[in-house]
Amino acid sequence: HLNHSGIGAYNDDGTLKNGAKVIYVTAKTARTVTCEVKTSSNGAPQTFTGLQTILDARQKGYDKTPLAIRIIGTIEAADMDKFSSSSEGLQLKGKSAYSEMNITLEGVGNDATIRGFGMLIRNCKSVEIRNLGIMLCMDDCISIDSDNSHCWVHHIDFFYGQTGGDSDQAKGDGSLDCKGDSQYMT
Repeated sequence: HLNHSGIGAYNDDGTLKNGAKVIYVTAKTARTVTCEVKTSSNGAPQTFTGLQTILDARQKGYDKTPLAIRIIGTIEAADMDKFSSSSEGLQLKGKSAYSEMNITLEGVGNDATIRGFGMLIRNCKSVEIRNLGIMLCMDDCISIDSDNSHCWVHHIDFFYGQTGGDSDQAKGDGSLDCKGDSQYMT
């Protein structure tokens, strides 16, 4: 990872970074999973509930604690607390261009899948997505959209998306888009 060590919540040797938090998410806990997030420069961490709500709290840019989000089984769109991207679904967004996030979103086991939504990554540095199936995404399975760096997407099974409006989108818009001055992607 050019001029960067450790992507997401992990060191280059595969161990978790010091102080990393780990949360486990299933269909039954996607709305109720909790995590403490620091949301101001001088305040104590607050507890947030729901996967997207936790990621939204980290968007403020004060909490750079490595976070491993471990997906177990299949999570359907209806299982989620909410989506912050109306076009993709789950959103990981930094406060401004190339914000250090230190987040890994990973599947555990051979059946970890998200179904009925995809992911939008914007303004993020140090994000890893691995070991997942993504089925019937809303637009793109993974959209690495704008001003990202040092992201690593690997061991992903991309399945059909929802039918798009153009003639070449009968099986969805795209599996993975990388655009908008995103750099040092693997």
